Amino acid sequence: MARKPRVEYPGAFYHVITRGNQRRDIFTDSRDRERCINKLKDYKERYEFFIYAYTLMSNHIHLLIETGNTSLSKIMQGFLQSYTQYYNRKYNTVGHLFQSRYKAILCDKDAYLLQLVRYIHLNPVRAKIVENPSDYLWSSHRVYLGLEGTSFIDYEFVLGQFSNHPIEARRMYENFIFDGLKEERKEEYSKGIAGRFLGDKDFIADIKKRFDKEPVLKNKTLQEVIKMVKQVTGLGESELKARSRGKKEVKARSLFVYLSLLYTDASRIEIARLLCRDPKMVTHLEKQFQEKEWKELDTIMQDGVRNSRFQPDPIDR
Repeated sequence: MARKPRVEYPGAFYHVITRGNQRRDIFTDSRDRERCINKLKDYKERYEFFIYAYTLMSNHIHLLIETGNTSLSKIMQGFLQSYTQYYNRKYNTVGHLFQSRYKAILCDKDAYLLQLVRYIHLNPVRAKIVENPSDYLWSSHRVYLGLEGTSFIDYEFVLGQFSNHPIEARRMYENFIFDGLKEERKEEYSKGIAGRFLGDKDFIADIKKRFDKEPVLKNKTLQEVIKMVKQVTGLGESELKARSRGKKEVKARSLFVYLSLLYTDASRIEIARLLCRDPKMVTHLEKQFQEKEWKELDTIMQDGVRNSRFQPDPIDR
């Protein structure tokens, strides 16, 4: 069965869950967790998105993210790849650390922000690791309570939903978190509707409307992108893989990298593997594309939407 496409647009609000490959542990000690948090902070500074909550469990991570102008796919690819490289170097391992497809549930922020913050922060308690969420060092809950110093977590907006006075807001927030233990675990918070959405019918309708205006779906394969590049440049897979450094070939490769990152879930490592090149070269080609003027780009994007071979699949109805 084909993988369902992601829906991405500026201001999208996601509950992201990424697991270790074959559900194996992704952290061995506290230094691993600290490095992961620092990586997350680094990518937040680089791409300027919002993080409302996180929890690092032994074999998976929960994130509550609102994107800016950078897509979630680009954020997650960079963050997960960077941590994987650190982990493989430290433990002298190779290959994938995370499952290739992380879960990203597009949520109605107005309706579910507080509930999702609570759900994520209560994970260690429901897993019977601690009895009080404030005893768990690897979530953003302690930041909300003021038990940790300066943080990159955007907690002020959440606390502002309780009170404009910080002390009162923290008190009400903590009570809200503990009230969640009186309720059953809400499976829909981690599964969504059809694994992709969390919201009512009006929210889904709004997403469909937004999708119609600015579709950015990660629903293509690398082979489909090759066809798009060949349609415009006349160069196919063999030319993209070749060692030629001619201007036309390099330009085609940079276009292939750009469209692959835009339209597919492929990582830079997977793109590099197809091109028979080092992942650093993929990053170089990406930057090279951004620096060049592509007069044909508008035509490529328009043709990609008009042409039925490249038209994004519609959202589930």
